[in-house]
Amino acid sequence: MDIKAFAEKFIAAENNAFQKGDFTALAKLEDPNVVYHTSTFGDLVGHEAHKQNIMSRPQFASDIKQEWKYLTGEGNLFALSYQGRYISKGNIPGLPPAGKEYYRDALFLFRLQHGKIVEVWNNGSWKGIDIEAVLKAWKK
Repeated sequence: MDIKAFAEKFIAAENNAFQKGDFTALAKLEDPNVVYHTSTFGDLVGHEAHKQNIMSRPQFASDIKQEWKYLTGEGNLFALSYQGRYISKGNIPGLPPAGKEYYRDALFLFRLQHGKIVEVWNNGSWKGIDIEAVLKAWKK
């Protein structure tokens, strides 16, 4: 399989996990010990940690819309851009009032080994929230 086709499978699997709570396809693409190096949450180690991170989002937001775009890839690496729009539930400090939007823009770089995602780096910014307050409340 070429790297762009793999990236497109990841996008579909990630959207399926976020929108339907179905992690079947994502589990097939990720190594069980995948490491997500995130600019927001620190390192998420393992498929289960990634899954838990996704499952926690509906606590804070509804109507999550994601737009992924394939940027480039070669060999065992590929890059995607990400734009997310969230509707706040307004239930923790740092989030806007309930019903208001906030956003995430990020760049993701993926590394594959033996046909599975083994490492991911992402960096980006949040708009419309106080991320420090959100993280502090989330860690309680």
